[in-house]
Amino acid sequence: MFGLFDPPYRRVKDDRELRYFYMKYGPDAITILDERANDIGLTVRDRRHWRRLARKARQRQGDRISQLKSS
Repeated sequence: MFGLFDPPYRRVKDDRELRYFYMKYGPDAITILDERANDIGLTVRDRRHWRRLARKARQRQGDRISQLKSS
C-alpha cells in the first residue's frame, strides 16, 4: 500500500534488488533482509533501507499466496 507513495525510481530499484535477493537466497530472502535490518553494525540509513525491502518482500509474499489461493 505504501508503495504508491514511493518515487518511480525507488520502486524500480527495489523491485530489481528484491528479484536479486530471491534469486540468490530463495525462500530465505526475507530472513536475510530482516537480519540486515537489525544489524547494529550498519548505519541507521542502511538499516532503514533493508527494513523497507524486508517489508516489501513480506507484502509480495502475501500477494503471491493470495494469488495462488484464488487460482
